[in-house]
Amino acid sequence: MTQAVEALPDDPETLKAMLIAERQRAERLVQIIKDLQRHRFGRRAESLPEDQLLLALEDAEQREAAAAAEAEAIGGRTSGRRAKTTR
Repeated sequence: MTQAVEALPDDPETLKAMLIAERQRAERLVQIIKDLQRHRFGRRAESLPEDQLLLALEDAEQREAAAAAEAEAIGGRTSGRRAKTTR
């Protein structure tokens, strides 16, 4: 994990572009999973009560916030050092 963090660029614009690309990839993967589930189980299996959907959304938001806090904490500790680049 620390090697991956050290490999990240310091340029905010590059980091933003990387984040956008990863979010698009994640959205695409979610859509693929939904399509596969629809194909395998049909439309009826997709329907969940609203409270279960909200619970899953809250769980995902908490995980995302925890990951962001961890990344911020790691970034604060390594802000004085420059990331190594591999060639």
